[in-house]
Amino acid sequence: MKHDVMKALSAARPEQLDPPADPAAARARRERDLGRAFLAGREAPPATGRARGRRPVRWAVVGTGIVSAGAAAAIAVSAVGPGSPGGGAPGGGPRGEVSLGKEAVLVAAENAAKQEIGKYWFSDDVAGQSYVVRAGTTSYVMVGAYTESFRWAGAEPGSASGGAWRMLPARPQTPRDAAAWRQAGSPTKIRVWSGDKWLTLNTAEKAAWEVDRSDASGGGRWYGRMTTEELRNLPTDPKKLTERFLTDEAMRWRAVGAPSPEKLKEIERRRGPLPELELDSFAKLGAVGGLIANSPVPPDVRAGLIRAATALPGVTAIGAVTDPLGREGVALASESRTVEVTGESGTPPERRGTYTARKELVFDKETGAVLASQYVLTKPGGPYKDRASGFVIDYMAVRDTGWTDTRPKPPAAPPH
Repeated sequence: MKHDVMKALSAARPEQLDPPADPAAARARRERDLGRAFLAGREAPPATGRARGRRPVRWAVVGTGIVSAGAAAAIAVSAVGPGSPGGGAPGGGPRGEVSLGKEAVLVAAENAAKQEIGKYWFSDDVAGQSYVVRAGTTSYVMVGAYTESFRWAGAEPGSASGGAWRMLPARPQTPRDAAAWRQAGSPTKIRVWSGDKWLTLNTAEKAAWEVDRSDASGGGRWYGRMTTEELRNLPTDPKKLTERFLTDEAMRWRAVGAPSPEKLKEIERRRGPLPELELDSFAKLGAVGGLIANSPVPPDVRAGLIRAATALPGVTAIGAVTDPLGREGVALASESRTVEVTGESGTPPERRGTYTARKELVFDKETGAVLASQYVLTKPGGPYKDRASGFVIDYMAVRDTGWTDTRPKPPAAPPH
């Protein structure tokens, strides 16, 4: 059987692992847990800051985490992100170049319809948070809260499921950062500000797999608790998929964990009206990535979802992008959001200020696979005032995923 290289974004974070102190890293963990919660949700601002928009931020319980669910759309800014063809609006450039970017994404969608399936589906993903380290008159970036998660499940009920996780040593983000780190003496323990406290990064972390959980009776249930049969019967038409998953109403009932609009009405009859959700391109692009990545949707459905994503208001195709694992892809980007980092939680003065960032969903242009979901700086400021537009604040990258006829095992070697 031909191996399916369909990429997935996430695996559930092991419950026994202490959550990272950095709220952005916690947000990334929530995105990895989208198998249990449909809504990727709004990007939660750091504990030291607040998102700025037309309405106050509301919060909703989603799966096992809390995500910002009702903040207004953030202020869009003019910036150049990674892979952006020239400048202008976020992810934008001259009309012709943006058109080429969209065409590349649609080619990826076409290729997504050519994948095969097997007995077991697996996902191996790597997540990291970027920390700016001050060293004398210069600075460098270390990737911390650095984890790898592996999960697998059989296609049929009772065919078992399981997973594992491991902590990875903190590492410099780029070769330039590596040079600056070495110039600073190659410290093995690095103190960084993380949300509302100081955190120590360890560059010599033990990279050993720990058993997460396994279930001999598992398998056959996927994202949103859909069965394999339900996944296979999903529509392939982009408009129907939008109606099913990406309208404000559909996002709302899935965000609160209801299996259907009818169940949501029943919940509201018992508990009263639920908070109103205002959902923008950031939330909806995250939902597309989560649905594709957290379940083995059939290839033609995956292709339809990619096409649906390109048509979402506020979503822009930005052409060629290099993901955090160094792979070339094509990407869609959301509108930018503005985050103001204040001193409310004791944030040092030099780390306060305002910046804007957006979500980017990166696809393999040859397979239509989701390679990564990343939170990218579009206007420097605050803790990222000395970074350039295109700086990746945090990410989730798929190292490998797909179908196999034998029970999957996590890789022995850590990612490069």
